[in-house]
Amino acid sequence: MTKDKTPWGEGTPWESSTQFFTYLRGCLRLSWKRHPTKLKVIKERREQIPNPNPRGNKSTVFGFKCEMCHNQFVLKDCQVDHITPAGSLKKKEDIQGFIERLLWVTEDDLRLVCKPCNNALAMAEKQNITFEEATLQKKAIEILKDSKKCLTWFKERSILYPSNAKLRREAIIKYLEENKDEII
Repeated sequence: MTKDKTPWGEGTPWESSTQFFTYLRGCLRLSWKRHPTKLKVIKERREQIPNPNPRGNKSTVFGFKCEMCHNQFVLKDCQVDHITPAGSLKKKEDIQGFIERLLWVTEDDLRLVCKPCNNALAMAEKQNITFEEATLQKKAIEILKDSKKCLTWFKERSILYPSNAKLRREAIIKYLEENKDEII
């Protein structure tokens, strides 16, 4: 009888396949941090922008223009996004495709985005919704986090305060859909 050969289970550092694939994903993401193409994209697409720090010693700093929302940000708020997401890594059959999508890239496969847009892109991929829908969801979540600020948000817009979180979220999203200038 052939023994099932897996890197997780009894006698291994990982109790389950989930733990193993989380570890593997982390190892591969570490290699992404120093990927030469990623670093080249940052270097070539960065630009001098006015220093947003009023106490800063320099009048300009390195920044970038987000390729999703088109706003300017300082470079520390930059994320290099794969236009085609790396995808899931949950089973042995996913390994090659994940590595190819994560590391086998050219400059044309990547874009510079701000952290909020990167979070919305990730949410859109995970929930199979559009980037615009994810942006609305993220903004609604941000508003709902602090109940006092949420109540103030509704009062400032003369909107009746809904009785539960689900209705509040729906009301916020509906309002933001009609008033897109408030999203960013």
